Parts: sequence; C-alpha cells; structure tokens
Amino acid sequence: MPLKLWMLPFLLALGGVVSDYVTTTIALTMCTGLYETHPQYSPVWALLIFWGAIAVLTLALPKEKPWTLSINALALASYIGAVNNTLVILGLFSGLVI
Repeated sequence: MPLKLWMLPFLLALGGVVSDYVTTTIALTMCTGLYETHPQYSPVWALLIFWGAIAVLTLALPKEKPWTLSINALALASYIGAVNNTLVILGLFSGLVI
C-alpha cells in the first residue's frame, strides 16, 4: 500500500515522539541519576499535540510546496527531545540544570 503524501507528517511526528520516549526510558533506567524534568510528561499527550497542530495546519494552509515543507518541518521538531536525550546519554550535553 503506497504512502499517501498527507500521512507523512503524522508518521514523522509519531517516529519523533516514540524515539523521544525510548531514549528517555533508556536514560532513566541507566542509574545515572538522571530524571525527567517534566514529571507529567506523557508521550500520548505529546503525540496528540503534534498531530493536532499538523491536522490544523494541513487543513488551513494551501497545498503548495513551501507550506507542505513547513508542516513536515513541524513534524520533524518532534525529534528534538530524542536528540537531546541521546546527547545526554553520550555525555556530550549535561542536560537542563534546574
């Protein structure tokens, strides 16, 4: 079954939220003293927020290429948490100091 073009940002956001959750879980189980800075964080809510924003933008913006790229860029923003977690796990970034 071919991938519909409108599905791409939703799948990208799903991948970003799942990778953030997986890297967070790995970091928290490594016994390194790391902890989640947002105790009410939920990957389900994160996914719903990303998908909601993508749905609104998909319906509201024209179907031209620059707008489609901006929607995909928003979907790729969901990977920022996974990148941050990976850098913290590797010791290249200390994480947020609170």
